[in-house]
Amino acid sequence: MKQNKKQSFWSLSLASKSIVTILLFSLVFSSCTTDDDEEIMEPLEMGSTAPAFTLKSLDGANVSLSGFSNKVVVLFFFGNNCPSCKAAAPSVESMLAEPFASSTDYMLLGLDQWDGNAASVQAFKSATNVTFPLLLNASGVAADYKTTFDRIVVIDKSGKIELSGKQSAATDIAAAKAKVMELVNPVTPVALAPGFTLKSLEGADVSLSSYKNKVVTLFFFGNNCPSCKAVAPSVQSTLVTPFASNTSYAVLGLDQWNGNAASVQAFKTATNVTFPLLLNASGVAAEYKTTYDRIVIIDKAGSIAFSGNQLVSQDLAAAKAKVTELLSK
Repeated sequence: MKQNKKQSFWSLSLASKSIVTILLFSLVFSSCTTDDDEEIMEPLEMGSTAPAFTLKSLDGANVSLSGFSNKVVVLFFFGNNCPSCKAAAPSVESMLAEPFASSTDYMLLGLDQWDGNAASVQAFKSATNVTFPLLLNASGVAADYKTTFDRIVVIDKSGKIELSGKQSAATDIAAAKAKVMELVNPVTPVALAPGFTLKSLEGADVSLSSYKNKVVTLFFFGNNCPSCKAVAPSVQSTLVTPFASNTSYAVLGLDQWNGNAASVQAFKTATNVTFPLLLNASGVAAEYKTTYDRIVIIDKAGSIAFSGNQLVSQDLAAAKAKVTELLSK
């Protein structure tokens, strides 16, 4: 009898423990998911007005969203010691800062959603080598934007939200870049390629009109642009060498950074390209509605057949296919 009572008591104890464990798990699970559900279920709608804010920068200056009126603004919400934010930050720099460095109607801001002090945000900056401004104590702003750390928000020139990332910055960065490219200096279709005359490294005048009835590829570069230097040998091997014997084709490099002859010669020496490099081409780039690290292809009739809207490295295959198509006509 005593043994049976002991077993019944032990069984009751186990059952009680199981019930308590289940109740505790349910409470913890519901408390963990409530905030996330609210965050996912109530995002700011696309096209809604971006909430205004004023935050302190690392330099102690007040930075307000209103200070960037008529500009495209990207907000990178991060946590000052968040591992995924630290991992994504260099890609934010290379994909959302560097390609638009020369754009006067664009701004990228980092907002610390973890509310760290200046030292912790400076540590984030030092660890990631980002160059865009980092702003402090942004948890309230993140709440206004219905977002959290490791997220990207894109605001258009009229102050409307065009993209509010629901995934990690690393996952959304390609979509964010595509949206920025769409919003910053949108390309207006041009039927005929604008004419130009520029000086070559040798001091000769080179005019587009000299290439009448030819397919012409224009490689817009910056004389000290790292991505331009990196891709130039591929421009040579992909868009020059395969068509070297075709007299109806030419490739021209145009320095959109307006460097002097010495700086452009340094670019040529560093990259070993053989096609002509032309100086002071920022005005030409503006007429073509493009920037550095871009490719434009002109057909034999003088019309623009291809105008790259992403880095040359990403457009090389498409550019080569277009050149091959145009030369076959």
